[in-house]
Amino acid sequence: MNKHTFVMIILAAAVLPGCPYGPLDVLGNETVVTDESHNSTEPEDDRIEDKNPVCDPDRTVVETFQGCDIKLNKSCAVTRLDIAPLEEGDEDLADRIFPDRPAAAGYIQGRTDHETHHIPSMEVVNGAMKPFNDGLYAAIEIGVEEGLSDGDTEVYPSKRRFLGDLLAGLVALSEGATPAQCAHIDNAAADVAAALILAGEEPSAPAPVLADAADRAAAFDLMELYSKPIGFYTWNPTLGEIFTQDRYLQNYQVEYTLPGDPYSIAQVGKAASIAIALEADADLMDDYQGYLALYAGLTNPFMNFPVTALGEYVDGVASLDGLDSVRTAFLADHEPPPLLPECQPHFALFPSSTSKETAYFEEQFCVDGAPADVNYMDVLIAAIRDGLIDLEPDESSGWYDYQSYALETLLLPERGAESQNLLLTAAYKEKLMDTFRSILTQNRETHVKQLEIGMATMGSPDEPVDIYPNFPVEPFPTFYLRSARAYRFLGTYLEAVLGAGFLDMTHRLVEDGTESEMTLREELGAKAELLYGLHARAADSVGSPTELLEEELAQFPEVDCRARADEWLESWLSDDDVRRDPRVIVPVQRDADRGLTYYWAVVGVKVIKAHAEFVEGREPDVLGTVGESWCTIGEIVPHEYYLLVEAFAEIAMPMDAPPPTRDEFRAICDAHDNVEDIVTALEAP
Repeated sequence: MNKHTFVMIILAAAVLPGCPYGPLDVLGNETVVTDESHNSTEPEDDRIEDKNPVCDPDRTVVETFQGCDIKLNKSCAVTRLDIAPLEEGDEDLADRIFPDRPAAAGYIQGRTDHETHHIPSMEVVNGAMKPFNDGLYAAIEIGVEEGLSDGDTEVYPSKRRFLGDLLAGLVALSEGATPAQCAHIDNAAADVAAALILAGEEPSAPAPVLADAADRAAAFDLMELYSKPIGFYTWNPTLGEIFTQDRYLQNYQVEYTLPGDPYSIAQVGKAASIAIALEADADLMDDYQGYLALYAGLTNPFMNFPVTALGEYVDGVASLDGLDSVRTAFLADHEPPPLLPECQPHFALFPSSTSKETAYFEEQFCVDGAPADVNYMDVLIAAIRDGLIDLEPDESSGWYDYQSYALETLLLPERGAESQNLLLTAAYKEKLMDTFRSILTQNRETHVKQLEIGMATMGSPDEPVDIYPNFPVEPFPTFYLRSARAYRFLGTYLEAVLGAGFLDMTHRLVEDGTESEMTLREELGAKAELLYGLHARAADSVGSPTELLEEELAQFPEVDCRARADEWLESWLSDDDVRRDPRVIVPVQRDADRGLTYYWAVVGVKVIKAHAEFVEGREPDVLGTVGESWCTIGEIVPHEYYLLVEAFAEIAMPMDAPPPTRDEFRAICDAHDNVEDIVTALEAP
């Protein structure tokens, strides 16, 4: 059974009745207005002639303006969004970056009034999710590595124990084998032993194998671009060991030991030996397939071949004598892509995962190379806007693809149902691109190991109350909906591959070394509920419909979701996760010819102003005040919002420079107060 078959079985199991997270078909197939005429030129202002929202007399909302409750129907309304210049007392905010959101929010404290409010941006909402994402992934990594038991019952098998048992299986396989066969088996055994050494273990194997393994481990330790723990893997020693162990088992060393030939007899023989050892032990094979399925869903499908891809081409140790025919048969069924040899997929015990951006970069730049002035983020954005990359997940997609899909309407706003009620200026579209850059960077950093590299005062009762675009949160409901569905997918998938007990017994880790009081199951549900609620509140604010499916409403009642969102919106700046340091850096692409590694980085927080106004002739219907309201309704006026967003940079560092950890990166950021100086300091040889 190959990897893809096993994952499909897991996916099928996930949709069986009784699964508490619901079916995996969580995309919802949103009915949206799609305009395929976009291209990679500079963004342009939307045209009001293109906006045709569906009017619904029943879609009413009650909003509060200076303490006055007013009933509105905004289903026919169109709101123009622009970026306001930083002037009239805000000039000091231009080009200024802050280390975190509390610092930025504190700096503008007192600047809000009837005309300017302070609301959470999409970056802030993502900031409430990012620490959970890291902590969830970290808790799963430790639980899988060490195993999880409930008394005498094993809830999930230990990956560290699996590696020890696999090494023992390889040693046993070599007994009675010919010298030629043993060479391949010992090569495989040395790799598994090296991984265990990198994880701080003292493996048991014949002395020559252990000596070889020690040399390999020492050599890989020096390959800091791959071996040095970064991201949340620096939180504790166990996570650091998992990072280095698994990075080694992703077989990154192949491009150094055998450049240009990932299908050499040595590589085929090593992978085949492990495949044979796994085939000889059903329990080991079951555990291995479970690990593969976990990472294929927790991050994404694999970029490279798991060793079991050779399973159908070998039959016992004797197959090691005919590796030429094994290789020929395998390549006949798996024709290598038309890329340079060093970009070809290779065999790995635990393969790294692909992503839509990595696959596209390889297609574009692994034949003729990349231009000297390439900016990978700009290339990615242009490709998505031009329709060359489709972010919609497919049946094999993992969590990372679902996270990326939530960002699609930041680049292609016309694909969101709210687009008919929003008239975006080119400047606001540029802001959305910046949001895409920062959130994608933070999402990717969570998967760094696995991925292949305000308050308003009440107005006076005798003053008319003006009406304006009243946003509780940055008004892009599709982003929040797709983000909620990404968590719903993740909960379903983890339930399938880890079992219910794992989610009920495990708590996410926090960067300071503590654990959340809630279980993974409880937090997954809470995060999804919050995002569904933000979707509903954002949809209300622009006049677009909510889009929850029946099965989603059954699991996440709308009234509960709205209540959780309202609770969060009242105190979002006090959310511990929102207050955490958002600055991260993650490697994306390597350029061996230039000796450079390209990184995406969030270097700090900045403050921008959004200007919102109803388009003349497309204003909402004002249906009057609600209850025993004292207020007099005034005019329809514009409004401005402060938004805390993130500063992004693409950085090219020498390949021989180890990747900076979060602490190292943040120390460099702390030494400077603008993006340009931070980039210069990082790129210095």
